[in-house]
Amino acid sequence: MTLSINEHNKKHNRIVCESLREALIILMNEKNYYKISICELCEKAGVSRMAFYNNYESKDNLLRQIIYFQTNLLIERIGSPFREKTNVEWYVKMFECIKENNIYLKTIFNADFKFEYLSAINDLVLHDGSISSTDKYLRLMWAGGVVNTIIYWVESNMNDSIIEMANFCYNNLSVWTK
Repeated sequence: MTLSINEHNKKHNRIVCESLREALIILMNEKNYYKISICELCEKAGVSRMAFYNNYESKDNLLRQIIYFQTNLLIERIGSPFREKTNVEWYVKMFECIKENNIYLKTIFNADFKFEYLSAINDLVLHDGSISSTDKYLRLMWAGGVVNTIIYWVESNMNDSIIEMANFCYNNLSVWTK
């Protein structure tokens, strides 16, 4: 099957973006985020500066995309916590997903982009503009609690088991997801 030019360009663009995301994570594990140049990033990714700037305004824009990409993967896999009943199994799935993707999160947290991660989670929990002001605050309280728990768990090398973490969150945070 032959791809159309448009399909080919979309596929190529996905590969460029994926390469840049991976390259930035690799470089962030090697050196300080602020010392990574666009040239160095492009060289590591195997793409041109033009390809970078066709997709991103800045390195910060790329990092934000990584954070949102990881956050969206989490929600796609486990669903929203704001539904009729969020059970302990939902939290188990959340911590399993976090453990599988901890290299990204650990890198983001080590580079001191915890607030950006919280902002991404906040954006997701507030995406429904029709919810009441009270529900917005409840969702933000939940997001703050769960994000701080995730940060601490990842930074402490996930010493507590997934089941322990899921039970803890279910018992202490579920009041805000109803």
